[in-house]
This record gives sequence, structure tokens and C-alpha cells, in this order.
Amino acid sequence: MEKKSFWESFKICFGIGALVFGTYCGANMASGAYAAGYIVTVGGGWALVWLAMFLAFMSFFCVIGLNFVRSYKIKNYSQYYTTLWGVHRPGTNPVLKGVVTVFFDIYSLFSGLITVAATVALFATLMNSLFNIPVFVASLGGVILFAILTVNGAGFLRKFNTLMTVSLLVCLAALLFAVIANRGDVLAERLGNFQIGTDWTGTTVMAHFGMFLSYCWSTSSWGSSMCNYAEKITTKKLAIGSGIMVGILVTSLFAITSLIVLPYMPEAMSDAPILKICQQYLPGFLTAVYWVVVVFSVVSTAPTFTFNMANRWVGVWKTDKVSRKVKFFVLSSVYLIAAWLLSGLGLMTIVQKGYVIMGNLALPAVVLPLLFSIYRVWKHDRAEEKLESAQSKS
Repeated sequence: MEKKSFWESFKICFGIGALVFGTYCGANMASGAYAAGYIVTVGGGWALVWLAMFLAFMSFFCVIGLNFVRSYKIKNYSQYYTTLWGVHRPGTNPVLKGVVTVFFDIYSLFSGLITVAATVALFATLMNSLFNIPVFVASLGGVILFAILTVNGAGFLRKFNTLMTVSLLVCLAALLFAVIANRGDVLAERLGNFQIGTDWTGTTVMAHFGMFLSYCWSTSSWGSSMCNYAEKITTKKLAIGSGIMVGILVTSLFAITSLIVLPYMPEAMSDAPILKICQQYLPGFLTAVYWVVVVFSVVSTAPTFTFNMANRWVGVWKTDKVSRKVKFFVLSSVYLIAAWLLSGLGLMTIVQKGYVIMGNLALPAVVLPLLFSIYRVWKHDRAEEKLESAQSKS
């Protein structure tokens, strides 16, 4: 196997990290709702604990997931979950394999559909607010735009999200500098302070720890998304480097948005804390910068989730009369239209209940078999090495 230079390896690791970063920075993250609801909820001291906790969970599960993907050469989420549960082998009970496949198809489709539905709705709202485009027209335009971006494939999305990552970081950094200029003294007082903030929201530190731990378990599912873009992860070092890069970049996203929100708590606690901060406390032009952040976050999220779904089902569409790009466009369009329709049906209730259910399912359905996969990957790699050694001798 050709040895890659440090720069080549770094580009691969950063490409995967940027992809997850861009996908993670959806409406809830860019709005500051995640920062207010998860990180700075009980003050700036505990915020450091939650950030360290998230970094450890995200990096650990992404390393394990990517190494599993590398070892078993997995290409889509269905293959990922059937292999994780060991029902991919020839001779597996077809009923058991069918149950696992259907369960995780529903699990993945429901999870992605919720996220994409919220993204389509937010895109339409933004276009209506910024350019007075009717919501129906903006929603339709969003569906077409996301479908076109999805059609261009995994390589394009890695490069696209790399650009979005840099743009998002620049815009968020501009907001952070403005916050420091406005309330730097408050930020310095609260960051690392375990006394200030424990009474901001009415919850206790232990209750928040339990809730945040449940959220951290959900990071175990990211392997099923990353496998669609991991064809360049060919070694253990690349799997480890990419997993750690994902953890660092996504944690930095939590950290930056939390630093922006922390000095304005608890007054900023709302559905869109950063927008409220821009409008009430910061210079007017920064509201425009914030809209750029939100637009970038929306455009970088929907195509990735849509590609994951299309990549799973394009193989089921067996005809050779239709090109792969056309299949992707049709599947993506159907998925995005379904998300569009869902976005107008009181989605917030569905989202809240849906994510709670999936979070509770993550521990037995994903975490436990993923932990066991550490041994399986070690055993599988040893068998592959012995086979290659025997073939080379013969």
C-alpha cells in the first residue's frame, strides 16, 4: 500500500472532519440553541466539563466507527448496521437480517428526515425574510438546490463542506470578537466559574449531566453517516486521525457558539439565542453576518443527509436505463419533497419526541455492538493479514 505524506493524510482527515462539522452546524447549532440548551445551561465552569465530555465521546465513537468502516469496507448506512449486528454473513437467518435492516432503515430515514425537514423550513424562512421570496417558492427552490448539490457525489460534498467550514468559522469568529468587545469582562468572569449560572434555568447540575450524557450517546451513530464518504480511509492511522479531527472540529463549534452565548445568559435563553444577541446587544451589521452563518449552516446540512439516504437506495434501483446521477436526483428530490411536506405539519413536536426515542434506542442498538466491534475489527484485520501473507508466499 502506498504510504501517504503528512499533508495528504491531513487533507483526508480534515475533509472528513469538515464534512461532519458542516453537517453538524444545522439550524439548532447556528442559532445557539445547542449552546444554551446543552453547554452553558448551568454556567461557564460546567461548560468546560460538558465540552471535554463531548470531545471524548465524539472522538471515541468516530474513531471506532471509521475503523469499523475501513476494516469491513462499508459503503452505506444499511451495510454499516447489518455488519455491525453481524447479519451480513451468507447463511444468516433472513428474518433476523430483515428485522435489522428494516429497523435501521426506519431509524436512519426518520432521523435524517427530521433534520432535513427543519432545514428546508429554515431555508424558506430565511429567503422570505432576506429577499421577500414567497415561502412556497423558496421551499421549492431549496429542494431543487439541495438535490443538485446531492447529485454531485461524496467527493464534491467533502470539498463543498470544507469551504463551508472555513466560511462558518470566519463568520462565527467575527461574532465572537464583537461579543468580547461588548461583554468581554462578563465572559472572563463566567468562564471556568462553577458558582455563577447554576440557578439560571431551574435544573440541577446532576439532572443536566444525565440529559447531556444521553445526548453524548447519540454520537455513536455518526459512523453510519461517515461511511458514505470514507473511501479514502484505508489505514488505522487515517481512521484514528479522522475521528479525532471530527471530535476537535465539532467541539470547537460547540465552544465558539457557547462563548458567544455565555455572557448574555440567562436573558439569551430562547429558540434563537444568537439572533437575539445580535439584534439587542451588537452592531446592526453583525445581524447580516449572522444570517450568513445560518445560510451556510443550512446549505451544508441538507445535502449531506440527503446523500446518505440516496446512496443507500440507489443500489436497490437496478435498471441500467437510467444513469446514476439521474437516480440520485430522483431519490433526493422525493426525499426532500417528503421533508418539505413534513416541515409544515407541526414538526417541532415530532422532532422533540423523535429525538428522545432515538436517543434512548442508541445505547442498546448502536453503542453496545459498536464497543464489541473493537474486538471484531482486531480479529478481522488479523485474518486479513494472515490471508495476504499466505497469498504473497504462494
